[in-house]
Amino acid sequence: MLIILLIVTFDPTTLVYPPFGHTMGYHSATQFEARLLLGPRISFDSPFGISAVKLKCKDKPGEDDDDELTAYCCNTRSHQIVYNKSLFNIRTYGNFGRGEGEFWSPTGVAASPDGWVWVTDLGNHRVVKLFNTGDTIIWIQSIGKFGCDELEFDSPYDIACDSKNTIYVTDEANNRIQIIDSTGTLVMIIDGLNRPRGITVIDRSDLWNYRENDFIVVLCEDGIRKYSIDGIFQGSIKGEDFGLESYMFGFCSIDYYGQIWVTDRINCCIHKFNKDLKYITTFGRKGSGDKEFMDPRGITIWKRFGQVFVVDATAIDYYWIGVDGYIKGCFPPVFTGQKPGTDIVFFITEPSIVESKIYDYKNNLTREFLDNYKESPFENYLIWDGRDNIGDLVMPGEYRIELIFTPTYSSRGKFHKVLNTRVIVE
Repeated sequence: MLIILLIVTFDPTTLVYPPFGHTMGYHSATQFEARLLLGPRISFDSPFGISAVKLKCKDKPGEDDDDELTAYCCNTRSHQIVYNKSLFNIRTYGNFGRGEGEFWSPTGVAASPDGWVWVTDLGNHRVVKLFNTGDTIIWIQSIGKFGCDELEFDSPYDIACDSKNTIYVTDEANNRIQIIDSTGTLVMIIDGLNRPRGITVIDRSDLWNYRENDFIVVLCEDGIRKYSIDGIFQGSIKGEDFGLESYMFGFCSIDYYGQIWVTDRINCCIHKFNKDLKYITTFGRKGSGDKEFMDPRGITIWKRFGQVFVVDATAIDYYWIGVDGYIKGCFPPVFTGQKPGTDIVFFITEPSIVESKIYDYKNNLTREFLDNYKESPFENYLIWDGRDNIGDLVMPGEYRIELIFTPTYSSRGKFHKVLNTRVIVE
């Protein structure tokens, strides 16, 4: 009996691992690796929210250090914040309690390049404001207490900050968002939500904002909702709208292009949407291998370079934004000299520079599209008129079409996606 084994390689590339020289091969900090590198004083005990920034106080003019970030993560069951002073210098802040320097199950964290750090101290029903001097974290103040009035909270879950250091807090059990300025004054309440949890924001003044996007995204029990900065509802999407039978959206983040990334704790993946909440793709699956998750929670993106940190149940994964896609087909797949030409239809998951080359059956380059051009996510097409580089109609035969997609930032120069298809000329 002949047994044929079909091996399908799982290697999605919407997110890719950074090159060895950038991280010395480390792209996932697991419990084992944390203890191996840092000893028993550091452990991941149900980590949740995460935020990563480039601190202005640590920027060294003239040095190529712009991609060296400070990341903060809520180590929820240990009632502390874990953060890095450098790549291998990991520190913690906080203990269990109700007072200064103490937390009770912190879940969300937001940080600004100015050094400010805000934490949703869920069990204490408050928001904590900290400051990172570049050397250590110091306590500034706590905001709020248990209740349902203004600047009171009932299980504040997540927090986001904009370029003006205004904070946006999901007040989960009060079914609302409270927006608070840098002085601690309430700006606005957005209410009528169904148990809001993860939240993210992008505003026009953000330095790394491609087209001056300006909106809030919040994850609720019944789906994803989008609001303008001044609190006007702009749209929503549910998991059922893009084929999910069950889901639990965790945390969210926005990239340089205004695209929205959402963790899904039940389906063990990350969903990606454009700025209008149109579904683009899903990254990852359940498992403990590369590009797999057991329970993805927090996610943060440093917009300048597309550096992505994802908090899983027992690890923190580090990615760069790449690009994935597929060729839908050539239409028509067969053409003649009397009616030459075909449309090559393809789908990509990230804005990309597209190169295209066409080869004959001997693998000789027949046509090269010299002007590289940028395409956006979703379906795109390239028209080949059936002619070679000097303008003559090609001879009958089979031709291989090669498409090369290069991300416009993040992994540009380190990664590209290559797809091939074939067309027949009769």
